[in-house]
Amino acid sequence: MSDVARVAGVSLTTASRALNGVGRVSAETRARVIETAERLQFQPDMLARSFVTGRSFIVGVLAESALGRFSMPLIMGATNYLGRENIATVTLDARGTPRVLNEYLKRLRSRRIDGLLVVGDDPNRASLVLSEDFAVPVVFASSSATPETDYVVAPDNRGAGRAAAEYLIGIGRRNIAHVTAAVHDPAVDARVDGFTEAMRSAGMPIAMGAPLYGSYQQRWGLNAGERILAGGQPVDAIFAANDEIAIGLFATFHRHGVRVPDDIAIVGYDNRLAGVMRPDHPLSTFDPDLTTVGERAAERLLQAIGGTTTPGIHYVQPTFVEGRSTIGPTLEPNDIL
Repeated sequence: MSDVARVAGVSLTTASRALNGVGRVSAETRARVIETAERLQFQPDMLARSFVTGRSFIVGVLAESALGRFSMPLIMGATNYLGRENIATVTLDARGTPRVLNEYLKRLRSRRIDGLLVVGDDPNRASLVLSEDFAVPVVFASSSATPETDYVVAPDNRGAGRAAAEYLIGIGRRNIAHVTAAVHDPAVDARVDGFTEAMRSAGMPIAMGAPLYGSYQQRWGLNAGERILAGGQPVDAIFAANDEIAIGLFATFHRHGVRVPDDIAIVGYDNRLAGVMRPDHPLSTFDPDLTTVGERAAERLLQAIGGTTTPGIHYVQPTFVEGRSTIGPTLEPNDIL
C-alpha cells in the first residue's frame, strides 16, 4: 500500500481510502490510485482491509436446493459476479429440507458475513431468513413473488405472459390457449395475469374459456393436449408454462396428426433445450436469463451492503427465443422429443 501511495503521489491514508472505497476522495485521485495499484499488481491484504473498513468481504449464499434447474445458473451468475468484485462466498445447500435450512441459517448468523443472498422458489421458506433477524442485508433471488419490503431480484413472469400473448397475436393467431401449472403458484399466477391482460387488451377471449391448470410435468402436457383436442373448440396457438408442458403438447398433437406450427403454434418457457439445440431452434420459448438474475442479485446485495439501494422487487426481462414451433417448418418428433 505504501508503494502505491508513493507512486501515485498521495498519502497512505488517501491510497487506503481510494482502494477500499471509503472516505472522501476525489474521482480523479481515486482513478489515479486504482490505476497505480493495477500497474504495480497490488493485492490487498483482506484481513487488514477488514480491520480498516469493518467488513469481512464475505457473503453467504443460501440455496433451498442448489441442484435445481432454477438454482444452479443463478448461483453461478451470483458467485462469478462476486468473484470479480473480490468478494468471497460461503455457499450452503439446504437440499430442500427445512431442518437443514434452519441449521444453515444459524451457522451463517454466527459467521462474520457482510450480507446474505437467498436462492429459492418458495417465498414462505425464504421468509424464515427475515424471522431470524439478520443484522446484515438479505437479498432474495426467487422465481416467486415476495413482499416488496424485501430486496428481491426475479424473472419478470408477468411480462413473459404478456409478451407470449402479444407475440402469438402478432403472428396472426386468434384462438390462443394457456396451459399452465399449479394454481396459486406465484410464478404461475404472474404469467396468467400477464397473458390475460394482453388478451383482454386485444379484445380476444382465452381459448378453452380459461387457463388450463395442472403441473410442470411433461405428462400434464400430454393430458392437456388430449383435453384441447376433445374440447371441440378452435385452438390455433398455446402458451405453455414451461418447455416440459410444451413438449408433452407436441407429442399428443403429433400422435393425432395435428401439425405444429401449421395447425397449432406453441410457445414454451425456460429454454430447456438450450443445451441441445440444433442449428435451428425447435421450440419458441422464453429464456428467463437466470445467470443474469444471479448477477443482478449479487450486484444488488453489494449495493444494499453499501447502503445505495432500497427494498423492492427488481425484475429481469426474459429473452424470447423464436423457433420452429411458431414459424415453421413443420416440427417432427426427432426435432424435439
